[in-house]
Formats: sequence, structure tokens, C-alpha cells
Amino acid sequence: MSVQPTHHSYLVTLPLAAALLLPSCAARTVQTTYVDPDAYGAVEGTGIEARDVRTVASQMASELMASPAVSGFAGTARIAVLPVENRSRFLIDQEIFTTLITDMLIQNAAGRLAILNRDIVDQIMKEREMKRSGQVDAGQLQALAGADFFLEGEVRSLSASSAAAQSDYVVIRFQLTNAETGIVVWSNSYQMKKEGSWGVMYQ
Repeated sequence: MSVQPTHHSYLVTLPLAAALLLPSCAARTVQTTYVDPDAYGAVEGTGIEARDVRTVASQMASELMASPAVSGFAGTARIAVLPVENRSRFLIDQEIFTTLITDMLIQNAAGRLAILNRDIVDQIMKEREMKRSGQVDAGQLQALAGADFFLEGEVRSLSASSAAAQSDYVVIRFQLTNAETGIVVWSNSYQMKKEGSWGVMYQ
């Protein structure tokens, strides 16, 4: 014969259930620690880390400023920094990469170059596509006429893995293109290769 729970037994089991849940909730508490973005962290992988993005952006800005295309330009070079294209297997916030590049260039500009506003860059990209498709002629491209150079970047990777380990070869390439002639006047690639064992890294 089944026994129906009384009102009293229901009230007794409620605090008991709460007591059992409390340790579970407390175990999920996470303590957060701020770390140097350029330092090696507790969680590492064969992918692109924060320090990789910062290092590449810094090196690229320094080398671009020293290139004849910029250092030998008459006047202040107006550069449109286009969004970095991610063609690798990794999930990368392209906006962070583009923002860091822009900031590094501005910090090293010393009056030799000017970075165009993002709104203008968006319009330039639209006009470039219209020009390529033959929808407009050069005289109708107002935003495009405001840029001397385009700075473009892309990320590519080659991966290899076994049952025990993962290896990734990453190439980050930038090029500076003359906006009027379409000629690439500067380019450089930044390469890195990482290897790691499964179980002690993320992908």
C-alpha cells in the first residue's frame, strides 16, 4: 500500500534539499586573476594567443613605418586599414586585430601617416567593389579618392595532428597597396609554429 506524504514531511525535506544544494553551488565559484596579456597563461594551446596578436601588430607597425613606401612618401600618407581576413582554422576576433594594428600605427605615426576613420573605410570597401564590378567610374568614387594606401591582412594556418599531439603553423601576412595604381608597395609575413600534447592544451 502506498503512503502519501503529509504536509509535515514535505516541510522537513525542503531544508534538507537546500542543504544538499549549497555545497554544489559553492563549488562553482571561480576566482578571477588579472594577468599580463603578453605573459604565458595557465591555459595554453597551439592557436593564436593574445601575446601573438600584440607582438605581430607591434612588429608590423614598426616595419611599415620604416618602409620606403611610407618614409619616402611626400606629405602625410592617408591609410585605410581594412579588416583582417581570417582564413585559418581558429576563431579569431578580427576586430581586435584590426583595432590593435590601427592603434599601433597611430602611436608610431609621428606625423608621417594618417589613419582614415572606420566609417570612411566601410565606404571605401563598397566603392572598391563597385569599381571592380564596373558599376561606377573613378570620377564618382569620393571616399576612395581620400586614401593613398590600403593596408590589408590575412591569417592562414596549416595543421597536423596525431592521437597524442597537435601542431599548427600560422602565417599572418600584411600588404600595403597604392590606392591609385593598385600596386603592392610593401608586404611582410609573420610566422609561428606551435606544438602541444592533447589533454594539456586547448585547440
